[in-house]
Amino acid sequence: MVRFLSLFMATFALLLTSAHAVDRKDLGDDGFWSEWSDATFERAAKEKKFVIVSLQSWWCPWCHAMNRDTWANADVRATLKDHFIPVYVDQDSRPDVSQRYERWGWPATIIFGPDGTEIVKLRGFYSPQFLIPVLAETIKDPSPVDYGKLGGPERERTLATGLSDPQRAEILAFMDKVYDHTNGGWTKNKLVDGPTLGWFLERAKAGDKDAEARVRQTLTNMVALIDKESGGISQVTLKPDWSKPSLEFSMFAQQAALTAYSRAAIQFDDPAYRAAADRLYNFLKNTLAAPGGGFYASMGMADGTPGVDKRQYARETGQAIQGVVAYYDATGDKEALTLATTAADWALRERSLPNGGFRHTEQDKGGPYLADSVEMGAALLALHRSTGDRKWLMAAMTTGTFIASTFIDPKTGGFYASASPDAKNLPKPIKQREDNVTTVRFFALLASYTGEKRYREIAEAGMGYLTSPVILDAYAFLPDVLLAEEELQNEPVHVTVVGAKDDPRSGALYAGALKYPLAFKRVEWWDKREGKLTNPDVDYPDYPDGPAAFACTRNFCSLPVTDASAIPAQIDRLQRALK
Repeated sequence: MVRFLSLFMATFALLLTSAHAVDRKDLGDDGFWSEWSDATFERAAKEKKFVIVSLQSWWCPWCHAMNRDTWANADVRATLKDHFIPVYVDQDSRPDVSQRYERWGWPATIIFGPDGTEIVKLRGFYSPQFLIPVLAETIKDPSPVDYGKLGGPERERTLATGLSDPQRAEILAFMDKVYDHTNGGWTKNKLVDGPTLGWFLERAKAGDKDAEARVRQTLTNMVALIDKESGGISQVTLKPDWSKPSLEFSMFAQQAALTAYSRAAIQFDDPAYRAAADRLYNFLKNTLAAPGGGFYASMGMADGTPGVDKRQYARETGQAIQGVVAYYDATGDKEALTLATTAADWALRERSLPNGGFRHTEQDKGGPYLADSVEMGAALLALHRSTGDRKWLMAAMTTGTFIASTFIDPKTGGFYASASPDAKNLPKPIKQREDNVTTVRFFALLASYTGEKRYREIAEAGMGYLTSPVILDAYAFLPDVLLAEEELQNEPVHVTVVGAKDDPRSGALYAGALKYPLAFKRVEWWDKREGKLTNPDVDYPDYPDGPAAFACTRNFCSLPVTDASAIPAQIDRLQRALK
């Protein structure tokens, strides 16, 4: 079986065929597909059959092609009939299953024994010509294929704030190696990745000219992925020169690009980046915003043209809110803030759980999932920063408490992707790297806003997991881990506006603080009529001439600032002092 599968993986490039237009009717309703459930595996054991799972995504053109050309093929169905139970899983609606097999798709095809043993994992489109021999060989020899182990062992829980010098140097060297000096971006098939763009924007803001050149080249060329009609950005380019957008408009890509272009427009004073941010914001507002609040999941316009996926998930709504408030911070567009707060109100009303945290959809078949709670937690914390309204901070704290009580692995300090196994016969829930990074960053910033030491300890234990062999031996490209390290080892930019919230001068100062182009920032609005701040770690003096802004570190503050245009210089001065 090992030799057999290696032949197929080696010839994978030959498996792709052209895909023609097909919509969701390609799945049919003829009883071919079963659901992912314990009952399906119990049936497989009773009938002595394999379970063959197809993981697909709404926006994935090759998923549509495989439904039409392969799963509907009479010879394939005849081969499956007596030995396999076909199972369809929509990966967007089941993050627990999706994240377990995300390295293999989409589409991903997984063959299980009836006891849940993984036998074969196939990546991408397989035509009948190539799938039928795999099925026949599985029937003949059901021994599991050895794909090797991804990463080293998990380390026992330890508190950490960062990598060792050799570990960091190795990551930086790899990132330098894969940079495309001709076209910008990293590697050949370039994903719109928020942490990568964020890390390089941070380095550029700190004065790294090489980082600035690279992120500006990348952002300038990445504009080619923004669709001329809809304004959405494709999540990946299929050619290194950015000339072939995938036409797959996932929400994480919209968040990543809108956040990056909004920041870059201020940081580099570049109207082209502002124009890109405007187009992305309008796509979210006009195409993916749901009429009753919240956001739709995605849009697909490649072969199959499924259009907008109008399902509403807490994860994607949280991502959209974060992108929209980044745009608001940079532009001051009040409509954007209304869109974000309306979406958050919807999520709290329609997706919140009784004991805190968030459901994925109306009625989850699995979960709850870490991704929903951490993306919404980060969104709520961003809304607190952008509005100064304490209700959002309280909601973020409630979400943080839920995450801490539900998803932490006490042995390693890492965070499970799901609170329960996705099937009882499968291994324990996995820990997905990107969500672990997001969670560490969320708790690091939450600790600064609240002064709660327990949140800081959760972040450090999570960083301990991210710096262990299970992560560092498995992945080479880790700007997200570098970003989490940067934030754990440094204070966030901290600006507090002291003044009444109904005073326009206070509002102008607050808007000036929000515009400062760093993601890791603690911006607060202290209206003394509301009582003390949640984390009163600075004793701000009274300023008799009206509202004032103070840029602070844990040791000292700037002189009072009454002109919003002077805030960046004060922050820059303190940043230099910290170094």
